[in-house]
Amino acid sequence: MSDWKEYKLHEIVEITSSKRIMRSEYQEDGIPFFRSKEIIELNSGNEITTELFISKERFLEIKNKFGTPSYGDILLTSVGTLGVPYFVNYKEEFYFKDGNLTWFRKFNNILRSKYLYYWFSSPVGRKALKEITIGSTQPALTITGLKSLTIHLPTLEEQDYIIEILDHLSSKIQLNTQINQTLEQIAQALFKSWFVDFDPVRAKVQALSDGLSLEQAELAAMQAISGKTSEELTALSQAQPERYAELAETAKAFPCEMVEVDGVEVPKGWECFSLKELSSVISKGTTPKKSSLNSCDSKETVPFIKVKDISESGQVLINQVEQIPKKISSTELKRSILHKNDILISIAGTIGRVAIVPNELENANTNQAISFIRLYNDNLVGIISTFLKSRKNQEDILSKVIQGVQANISLEVVRNIKIFLPINFDHKAILIFNSLLNKQLINQKENLLTEKSRDLLLPQLLSGEIDEK
Repeated sequence: MSDWKEYKLHEIVEITSSKRIMRSEYQEDGIPFFRSKEIIELNSGNEITTELFISKERFLEIKNKFGTPSYGDILLTSVGTLGVPYFVNYKEEFYFKDGNLTWFRKFNNILRSKYLYYWFSSPVGRKALKEITIGSTQPALTITGLKSLTIHLPTLEEQDYIIEILDHLSSKIQLNTQINQTLEQIAQALFKSWFVDFDPVRAKVQALSDGLSLEQAELAAMQAISGKTSEELTALSQAQPERYAELAETAKAFPCEMVEVDGVEVPKGWECFSLKELSSVISKGTTPKKSSLNSCDSKETVPFIKVKDISESGQVLINQVEQIPKKISSTELKRSILHKNDILISIAGTIGRVAIVPNELENANTNQAISFIRLYNDNLVGIISTFLKSRKNQEDILSKVIQGVQANISLEVVRNIKIFLPINFDHKAILIFNSLLNKQLINQKENLLTEKSRDLLLPQLLSGEIDEK
């Protein structure tokens, strides 16, 4: 590191913010308008749902006079959740909220913007940001403070080498994240078809009412499940007989009759269950007292999950979860010690985030903004978590929000959430959702290990401890 040179950030990159957008300028479509929330999700590699837009005309006016974010620029969250960097590679045009985000652009010829991105993500970068953070009630990073930051830079060749290593690890994480997003989309599509619209059952009912045989009714259900024509299914039976047999078994698991239950037409053998009927525990966590934290001398810790640690895609961001003393968790917070396969749903602030407690978070704890659901039968974890993420359930729970100091829903609302299920919890359709969930958890675990490798390498690479080979 002896040949690395020291610079103030303002000497090597322009640090600015956006032009202010008034609330009255928000509209329902147009150019996406991002806040910290969207940038944090993008940084995590997750898909986002844009909620705010500005007009194309206003965007072009700002672009022509001042400029707008382009490939290679960096945005940094500067209020609330501080110091989350985003390397701009968003394919569509967008603009962002002033004050919430700081904009790094116009890099000179001694600094790669991707190197600065990784520097912000490293322990040395996070420490530097913490030292210039102002405010206690509402922590913030100022442009003046950011301009004063000192960074040590290797040559451009060394920067490129470091970026290549870290990009490789980040690409593995991003690929797994994208696979999980696809698996979640599949799960949601299947849930709607099988547990809301009851397509396989209705296909059988229609076939039988048309005078077709039971065998033909089973074929109709296979078509409804797979989206394939009769000819395509015949070809599948020859090319992939195991896949065809699996599809036939799934179709056979659905009944051939619809009945009325609680005023709703559902497949025969299905009933309406509330979450409290399916669960041994539905509760929420507690925030430990500051006095307890200050006086506790225990060095053993456990993860303490908050809403910010659950991504929109349903992953617990394990590497960013804060720790609390194990002694406090096992005494004052004993009631909310989490078990693997507990389902988490946020019930205050950002409402409706859903995740599964993985093996790595066994015996973790949580605060009062998160409800945990412990089901009697682990077979139901996949289907219930998928249902809780579904649009219908999200709309239902949001309609029951209580507005106060912080928007919230009660535990009673969670306990009374209802779902129609087969009375046989070993039903093939239920087990398929567990299979999809397990694939997601495997990818999440692989990401966790890759993130740990990256986080171990980051400080070594950015301090010159690992030389270019």
